[in-house]
Amino acid sequence: MKLLVNTNDKNLDDYIQHGIDGFLLPLFHYSCDYNGSYSLDDILSLRKKYPDTQLFVILNEMIFNQDLTEVEEILKRLDQEKLDGILFYDWAIYRLVQKNNLEIPLIFHETHMLTNLECALFLKDKGITGGVLANEITLEEIQEMSHGKLELFQLLLGYPPAGVSRRKLLTNFYRNLKKEEQKELKIEEDTTKIPFYVKETSKSTSFLYGKRLNLISYYDTLNELGISYGIIKQDDLEKNTLLEVVDIYKNEKDKKVRQEKLGDLLGRNTGFFQRKTIFRVKK
Repeated sequence: MKLLVNTNDKNLDDYIQHGIDGFLLPLFHYSCDYNGSYSLDDILSLRKKYPDTQLFVILNEMIFNQDLTEVEEILKRLDQEKLDGILFYDWAIYRLVQKNNLEIPLIFHETHMLTNLECALFLKDKGITGGVLANEITLEEIQEMSHGKLELFQLLLGYPPAGVSRRKLLTNFYRNLKKEEQKELKIEEDTTKIPFYVKETSKSTSFLYGKRLNLISYYDTLNELGISYGIIKQDDLEKNTLLEVVDIYKNEKDKKVRQEKLGDLLGRNTGFFQRKTIFRVKK
């Protein structure tokens, strides 16, 4: 399983030296749920600077009619410069790639939708290369999906997305309070006291679980299942901490020691991996 990092950094040398296989690059104005963003020029510059490193571009915002012409040109440039793939949300991306006979791989990234083998088989039938697994499914369900011959991407570390709204919720919230607008806010659910991070872009408002996911205890299992890529989101981690995490992932061969080191560093929240979820339908 290769490791992909989402970071705000435009100098990727240190990460590569520590063994990172590739990077997720959120495209400005067309991405959400990830920290930071890159302009198209930034991304193309990184492609030239790091020709042997896997670079995936995130376009997981909804595409509106007025965006189509610009997005079409962006896709052509990304294809021409041989980016390694596009993590897409809106099926307009798929249609534009088909229309222009582009060869850039597409990775399905509707956050809560890749939940079962039938979905994986459908995507494969449509020519989709891979997909980002929903965070609300169990390890057992992932094991079933590993037979779908789709390249699967699994969030290993980071704050998982909980939902998104097309409304500018923070703008409206602060405006109603007659306070200075902020683009980020931490809130707490009343009953469970679970924290959430709220982040607003020019197109939407995202909700992220405020408890960091750490699936290091399942790293070997996921690798044996043939999961293609593990995603590490830097989020609020300092760069040195993230590099330390990568070193432990890459270099510590003793599974128990690795689990303890990363558990002490990052917490031990494994999400839904061993829990029944709303997506599990009784037969």
